[in-house]
Amino acid sequence: MPIQIIIYNVFSALIVLIIFPFLLISAVFFEKYRSGLLNRLGLIPFAFKRKVEGFENIWIHAASAGEIKCVLSLAEELKKKYPSANIVFTTTGINGQRMLKKVLKDTPACYLPLDLYFFIKPLVNIIKPKILIIAETEYWPNLFYLVKKKGAKIVVVNGRFSAKAVRRYRYVNPIINKVFALTDVFSMRSQEDYETLLALGVDRKKIYISGDLKYEKPLIDEGKKKTLETALRPVLREKVMVFGSVHYKEAGDILGAFKLIKTETPDFTLILAPRFMEEIPAFVDFIEAEGFSCIKRSSPGKEKVDIIILDTFGELSYAYGLCLAAFVGGSLADKIGGHNLLEPVYLGKPVLFGPYAFNFKEMEEEIKINLVGFLVKDAESLAERMNDLLNNPGMLLNIEKAAAVLLEKRKGSLLKTVELI
Repeated sequence: MPIQIIIYNVFSALIVLIIFPFLLISAVFFEKYRSGLLNRLGLIPFAFKRKVEGFENIWIHAASAGEIKCVLSLAEELKKKYPSANIVFTTTGINGQRMLKKVLKDTPACYLPLDLYFFIKPLVNIIKPKILIIAETEYWPNLFYLVKKKGAKIVVVNGRFSAKAVRRYRYVNPIINKVFALTDVFSMRSQEDYETLLALGVDRKKIYISGDLKYEKPLIDEGKKKTLETALRPVLREKVMVFGSVHYKEAGDILGAFKLIKTETPDFTLILAPRFMEEIPAFVDFIEAEGFSCIKRSSPGKEKVDIIILDTFGELSYAYGLCLAAFVGGSLADKIGGHNLLEPVYLGKPVLFGPYAFNFKEMEEEIKINLVGFLVKDAESLAERMNDLLNNPGMLLNIEKAAAVLLEKRKGSLLKTVELI
């Protein structure tokens, strides 16, 4: 075992020993820590083993739901390219598992264990992948080392680097350099990401610019779209907007904007999709304290309401289809970095976002340049821009056309990525 991996395991083991009591306590109170706890400690579910042992496996790892959405089309293309292969998924977070259960029920999937040698090794021995595909930023030293020992090809797809990540990598330069050396192909989103990898010392022969997979328009399940529309149509007012992937720390701005919008456009309904399910009770309490009518998607009722909480999983993309305009959260509060700004754009809807979408800087610029979305700084500017959109059909039509042009211009990353695998 390389000395870098040994050092990494020693320090990682010490950290796990320190945080383990807190992890157990958190598991008692929070589902996201409780779900798959034994799996995260290296005990692989029997049902998963049955679906992967003895097969020629292509292993796709993605952190959570956003990254899973990004690679679903890639998985479909890989099935065409390698028809005898078995596609296997792992995720880091609970939302990724929920997404997979919703859209790929029969596909083998489990949590990626904590990246300690003896936790990761059983999973690698079970899957024995021919190819490991890593979505975006999941550079785990033990995972890469053990997979490479099995002789598998390691490919990073839709690779990206934030300034924060680059600073962090410089503190563990020998370890991350070893991980980069174990990687066969880096399929990066942009020239900037390409240059960052070069600056970190990666061999330029391994690096390719394939474009951002998020620009590839996802497949729409018309049945699921119709189900949501049928359930919500009786409670929706004439005009609808969606605030998607919102964090509770943004609740003050969100409700402040809602009040201001309502003064100018009273006949509308807000569909609010919290990023984390466990924050829903806090959102409901806040909304009711402000005096607005509120229901959950899981029990819609029959009367028109002010706000619908989307408390189901995998329906946000279909909810965007019901609205005139949308706001994507994680961007009004600092230190989150935003979420996929293109989800409303896929459906020709204008997208609003706050000043902290720094994980999607290039996407933000593309959206602004092509006039399919707008930066808002606070509750007041969010309300002002949303009112403009809700009451301007001509502007909405122009944005719908511009969105189609943008997606057509940027497509092609999927096929380029498949060629590299």
